[in-house]
Amino acid sequence: MIRYYKKFYFLKVYENWFQYNYRFKDVLGLNVYWHVKKQDTAKVPGIKFISHTVELPLNLDSEAITANFSKQIRQQARIAETEGIHCTFQNDIDVFVEFFNDFARKKNTDLVSRRRMEEFGDGITLSFAMYNGEIMAAHSYLIDKEAGIVRHHHAATRRLDEQVDKNLIGRANKYLTVKNILYFKEQGYATFDFGGYAKDTTNESLKGINNYKLLFGGTVVECVNYFSYTYWFFKKLSGLLGMRGKV
Repeated sequence: MIRYYKKFYFLKVYENWFQYNYRFKDVLGLNVYWHVKKQDTAKVPGIKFISHTVELPLNLDSEAITANFSKQIRQQARIAETEGIHCTFQNDIDVFVEFFNDFARKKNTDLVSRRRMEEFGDGITLSFAMYNGEIMAAHSYLIDKEAGIVRHHHAATRRLDEQVDKNLIGRANKYLTVKNILYFKEQGYATFDFGGYAKDTTNESLKGINNYKLLFGGTVVECVNYFSYTYWFFKKLSGLLGMRGKV
């Protein structure tokens, strides 16, 4: 299980991923459990809601995993490799934050901070797709060696940069995902989680993201998110006070 806390003024808000280990004090504390397997929380007290994600099992050999990728993914990954796209893991938080926030500002979405990234501790790793020494795409992953799960967490590319070929960026991003999947398979992880699935959405953008994730051969699965009563109340209160997204 991944467990870390986020500082919110003088409070510590604990986030937990993939497993629920019951402790009575957690019921009263500021605790949230994300993407716990449904059967694991059948008798857990608190506020629960179902979410969905796309999971790809990594217990097959590499050839079988890549054979389940769509033709488009396989072709673009091969082209990216011949173009000289280089994929690497390096936990340089400052580089990641700067790259991600440049993308987020152009997209008008939430930024990340060095403090927030450091709060993940050893539970996060970063990967980059490079071309001629420049970053084309960057991903972050939550990693739980004990549970055997790796989950896609952040993604940023240079596709909003008008000076860069958008087709090249698209290929680099797909190739980075392919290389990451195979890397985590080699590291002994059992499940690659694509970071959520917007089930029954009517939003065309989210539909496109859903379809993209399924191109890698995964399947849609259900998970449970669990809020302690205190966390649920605190989150509702923060929303009423205009601090939505801070908790």
